[in-house]
Amino acid sequence: MIEIEKIEGCGDEAIREYLLCNPNTLIYSEPRFIKLVAEHLDASAFWLLARKEGYLVGALPFLVKQGLLGPVYNSLAYYGSNGSVIQAKPNESVKEKLIQSFYQEAGASGAVSATIITNPLECDADFFENHTKCFLRDERIGQITHFPALTSPDDLMTCFQNPRPRNIRRALKEGVVVQAGHEEALGFLYDTHVANMSAIGGLPKKREFFDSISGNLEPGHWKVYTATLRGQPIAALLLFYFNNTVEYFTPVIVEEYRNTQALALVIYTAMKDAIKVGFKNWNWGGTWLSQGGVYDFKKRWGTSEYRYYYYTKLYVPEVTNCSPAYLQEQYPGFFVFPYKYLKEGQ
Repeated sequence: MIEIEKIEGCGDEAIREYLLCNPNTLIYSEPRFIKLVAEHLDASAFWLLARKEGYLVGALPFLVKQGLLGPVYNSLAYYGSNGSVIQAKPNESVKEKLIQSFYQEAGASGAVSATIITNPLECDADFFENHTKCFLRDERIGQITHFPALTSPDDLMTCFQNPRPRNIRRALKEGVVVQAGHEEALGFLYDTHVANMSAIGGLPKKREFFDSISGNLEPGHWKVYTATLRGQPIAALLLFYFNNTVEYFTPVIVEEYRNTQALALVIYTAMKDAIKVGFKNWNWGGTWLSQGGVYDFKKRWGTSEYRYYYYTKLYVPEVTNCSPAYLQEQYPGFFVFPYKYLKEGQ
């Protein structure tokens, strides 16, 4: 018999060890990262744990955000964090029961909606299609660079399409220098992130998130790579590390130095360092189907394509009358439902 237990909290060492039994788990399910996000979003963290004869055979992490319309459930929340079912060994009956338990738990609590964001590396879209009938679905393109086994430093470069090798050589010719760091680089990263997002009309992440990283994650789980030119920082990249995968999280570059191609050298340097210590994947994160330019940028880094999905159960259909601005105010960092289902005029 399969028993499902709900526990409150970000997870413990036993859960962390279980995550490492599956080569596809990402930083988003790591208990310390869940704590970082939960505190930043003022949300509650939970796990559904499946046990068979006392042994852990599956887990599903989720966050809950309270708002005026009721709670919203996400597995997981914040900038496309992938969640869903985690198993050391595949077991479809356990997986189905955890998914059903998640949506039942949300419905019983009076939730507005509940969303599972699948892990692109699990390639389990067919399973979800068969077990989430009549749900709202949103699609993303996951792009992942699978690292080669290096016999020489030049092997990685051969994986890239033009103009990436040319970009990297340009940065080297310009005299760009790249170094890895931690807290000391966050100020520049944040200020440049705000400037970059403002230039395109985007919504920047809050400073509090960046300031909380070092207090929640161990140094081995994150780094900031910074590019300097004649001693002046001109580009940076925040990365998260867990299990086999590096997460490309926040890239920034000072506008007037874009032509130096400094960010390309940052990425290349960080990739080489990750390979040296055993990482196998570089996850570029999700891309909207409409983001052709972003897709092409990532594709030229030798990526493989993985589709992944947001499966949303809507318990309060009237929420589709709300404006995106209102939903973002009530549930910051959470996915309520795909905005393509908004009622006309919103």
